[in-house]
Amino acid sequence: MNAQLDAIIVDDEAPAREVLHSQLERHCPFIRVIDQAPNARIGYDAIRSGRPHIVFVDIRMPFESGLDLIDRFDDRDFYVVFYTTYQDYAIDAIRRQAFDYLLKPIDPVDLQACAERIREHYRIKMNENGDFHRKLEITTSGQRHFIRHSEILHVEASGSYACIYKTDGGRLMVSKNLKYVESLINNSKFVRVHNSQLVHLNKIRQCNYRTNSITLVNGKEIALAVRKREDLRRRMAELLSTDNEGGFNA
Repeated sequence: MNAQLDAIIVDDEAPAREVLHSQLERHCPFIRVIDQAPNARIGYDAIRSGRPHIVFVDIRMPFESGLDLIDRFDDRDFYVVFYTTYQDYAIDAIRRQAFDYLLKPIDPVDLQACAERIREHYRIKMNENGDFHRKLEITTSGQRHFIRHSEILHVEASGSYACIYKTDGGRLMVSKNLKYVESLINNSKFVRVHNSQLVHLNKIRQCNYRTNSITLVNGKEIALAVRKREDLRRRMAELLSTDNEGGFNA
């Protein structure tokens, strides 16, 4: 598996950020740095919006430490790598279930070993959790958005636009048509149930073939095109078969 992993660097020292960025580019080309932050406050916003796979974070920073920053994420879904000049915080890092703890100046060999372990762990998680870590990356109105496939209920066509409905109740209108968004998602767990609807199979609560409709887990009812019924039956059967084999995840 040659997945690219997105990373964010949080460090109050600009030279240290640039050195780490350069080392990652040179020694860990499968890691892409999507953002850098000079403090915990900006780092928090960057992590929330960027949804990275990995966060490299310094510990001692003004106003709010790297430890404090990580404590703000109750349900963390990214790997944390603390990197610092000080050895005294190893226990604190362990308590926060950090993936690794690197000392400055970072040894490229240590960095590469850390990155390879993360990649292997991620590969295993992907095999276990299906689309949990897969993300849709899309730009609209000049802003880049990252949405995990597992957070998408359905995508609805609206003329030359598409509206992405999320499990948290939010939605995002994008200036691309449904076919384009479908090609970006490119995930077998999504199925066209209508010319205007792309649905996440795991978010379907009920299929009613008499009324040609489906009900999503949030109670929303969506029309099912007659010509799409057999394909939906087949895809649902495949999903249930995977579930019985222990490979089903929402």
